[in-house]
Amino acid sequence: MKRGTYKDRAIVLNSVDYGESDRILTFYTLGRGKMSGIAKGARRSRKRFVGNLDPASHIDIMFFHNGTSDLTRVEDACLIDAFPGLRGDIERYSEACYMLELASEMTREGQVLPLVYRELAAFLKMLEGGPSPECLRFFEVRLLSHTGYLPHLNGCVVCRKGHEGERLFFCSDKGGTICRGCSTGMSGLVPVSPGTAGLLSMAARLEEEKLRRLRPDRAFLDESERMLSDFIKFQLGKELKTRRFMAKLRMAGSPA
Repeated sequence: MKRGTYKDRAIVLNSVDYGESDRILTFYTLGRGKMSGIAKGARRSRKRFVGNLDPASHIDIMFFHNGTSDLTRVEDACLIDAFPGLRGDIERYSEACYMLELASEMTREGQVLPLVYRELAAFLKMLEGGPSPECLRFFEVRLLSHTGYLPHLNGCVVCRKGHEGERLFFCSDKGGTICRGCSTGMSGLVPVSPGTAGLLSMAARLEEEKLRRLRPDRAFLDESERMLSDFIKFQLGKELKTRRFMAKLRMAGSPA
């Protein structure tokens, strides 16, 4: 990127205090992908940055790039949407933070993927609208698709035969579903039904309005969570911090 001042739309992925008054940000922009920046004096600001730089803020951002450093200087930010409905609910806010962390981990700076920005904005709004158990699963599979990591879900990744209604397994190492015949001797497989695999494949490419009308059953939610969790962990080589926090919240809320 050339030296100069730029304007863009962005979703704040992360925001941490730096020094006595500054903030370091990671944000995903519509036109330039993932970026990092420093907002000088943000913690003391009474005008420019009040409530605009928190994670999950949707903003119009202005920043200066000096042409060499990867760290831009954030000059101004105007709030488009703070998604206030998320911030008063710790479970939904933790789910929003999971989407932000996942998007950050699955992308790299300099990689421009406008659909990642659009999915973040759309799914944060969808999550704000109320509890939606399928929301995270649909976001995960669409993000995998946009970043080039969508697993093979239409048939067996080994023999390439169709599902034909039989019970399947998912293999993160192979990157897709495995039929019963090809699963012999394999370890670390996650059982999955053809219906779950097919619905995930459909969700990866459906228009947003049609996606909102899908109401998967409990079997889909359970199978897709185990499958995608295993695959994402395999791809990243680690489990995300927000996912561990979500698991603790779930355990705390479970009946004794």
